Amino acid sequence: MGASSAVQAGIDHFLELTGAPPQESAVPIVGATPPDASAFSTALAAVIACGTVNAALSNLTGYSPGSLDRALALASFTAYVRCDGQPVPKWASLSGHYRTADHRFIQLHCNFPHHAAGAAARLGAPQERAAFEAAILGWDAFDLEAALIADGMIAAAYRTMDEWSGHPHANAVEHLPLLDFARAGHGPSRSRPTGERPLNGIRVLDCSRVLAGPVAGQTLANLGADVIRIGADHLPFVQIGVMATGTSKRNANVDLRTAEGRATFTELLKGAHVLIDAFRPGALAQYGFSAEEIAALSPGVSVIQICAFDWVGPWAGRRGFDSIVQATTGLALAGAEQCGAAEPVHLPVQSLDYCTGFFAAAAAIRGIAENRSVGGSWNAKLSLIRTRNWFVALGGPKPFEQTAITPTPDQLATVPSDFGELELVRPFVGRWSHGSKHLGTSEPLWR
Repeated sequence: MGASSAVQAGIDHFLELTGAPPQESAVPIVGATPPDASAFSTALAAVIACGTVNAALSNLTGYSPGSLDRALALASFTAYVRCDGQPVPKWASLSGHYRTADHRFIQLHCNFPHHAAGAAARLGAPQERAAFEAAILGWDAFDLEAALIADGMIAAAYRTMDEWSGHPHANAVEHLPLLDFARAGHGPSRSRPTGERPLNGIRVLDCSRVLAGPVAGQTLANLGADVIRIGADHLPFVQIGVMATGTSKRNANVDLRTAEGRATFTELLKGAHVLIDAFRPGALAQYGFSAEEIAALSPGVSVIQICAFDWVGPWAGRRGFDSIVQATTGLALAGAEQCGAAEPVHLPVQSLDYCTGFFAAAAAIRGIAENRSVGGSWNAKLSLIRTRNWFVALGGPKPFEQTAITPTPDQLATVPSDFGELELVRPFVGRWSHGSKHLGTSEPLWR
C-alpha cells in the first residue's frame, strides 16, 4: 500500500468507527514523507491523526481545510515552545528513567510537585536526581512500580513488547477499537456552527490538564469554537503544557468540591455542545458528572472521554501519560533494540498523546455533526493504550537512526501571550485567535 493510500485507509477507518458517511473526495495530502526517526511509523500516524480532523470538518460543514502537509503534521507532534526566544523546559529533573537493582529500568513521572514528593517519600531520599538514582538502585523494577502505584504515584517498569503482550491488561485491551463512539442520550439538534470559521458558535468545556485532552480542545478552539479550559486553584499543572496547548482558549477556575462550583459547572454544561473529559477516570463522576449524568443535565451535548489505560481490564482507570505507556508496553525498549542503544529510547515525538488528542477533536466534530443531523447526545471513548495498539499496527519495530525531529522555520510562527511572545508550530488547520493565557484569568461564562 502506498503512503497516500495508507493515510486515506487510516482516515476511512476512523470515520467508519464514528458512523460517518463515506467521503466524497479524499483528504489532499502533500509534501514528502519525513523520516520517522523511530522504530515505528511516527510520520504516518501523524498524518492520519491530523487528516481525521480535516475529514470530519469536511463531513460537518462542507468546509475545505485545504491540503495537509506531511512534514507539518509531524512537526505538530513536537510540543515545540519558545518564550521570548528561549526554550521552555519540558521535563522536571526527577522525571525520566532510572536503572534498578535487577538490571532493568523504571520510568518516573515527577512533573507534578506531589508526584515528586510522593516518590521521594517512598524512596526515603531528598528530591535530587543523584539521590533518586542511588535509592532506586536498591529496588527491583516491578517491586518499585507496584509500591509507587499503591502510593498513588505514576511509574512504569520498562517491559519488552513480548513481556507486555503476555500481560493480563494487554490481553484485556488487545481487541478494543481505536475509539468507541455511540449515542448517549436523547436531545434536541442544537449544534449548528455559524460564522466565518467552521466551529463558530460551538461551545466546548475542556476538562483536561496535560496533553491529549488539551490538544483536542486547542484544535477545536483554533477552528473557531468558544473553548473554556476548566481548572481549579488546587490542581497542579505543567506550564509548558499551558503555553503549548492554550492558544485560542479561555481558562476558568471552577472548584467542583464546592456546591457553588458544581452549580457553576452545571450552568456551563447546559450551554455547551461538547465536553472533553480528560481528567483521571471517575474524577468528574464523583461530583455527579458522569457521561450519562452530563447527557441528562444537558441533552444534546457530546462527551469526549480520554484516559491512559482505558476503562476495562485489571488496569482500568490506572493513571498514566504518554511516556509511561511507551515504557510499560514495550515501545521504548523496542526503540533501544532497533537503534543499538544501551538505555530505553522513547519515540522522538509524543505520538500517543497527539494522535489521541487529534482523534478526540475529530470525534468531537463527529458528535456535533450527529447532533446536527439526528439530535441526541454522543459519547466517544479514547485512551492512550488503544492509540498505542493502533500505532503499533501501522508498522514496526524496524531499525532506525536516532535523530531529533525539529520543526523548520517555515513551520513556526509567533503569537503574543500572557507568558510573553510564544514561538509555536503553526496550526495544520484553523488559526490562532489569540495566544495562551494564564490559568484562571477568565470568568466561567459563555461569550
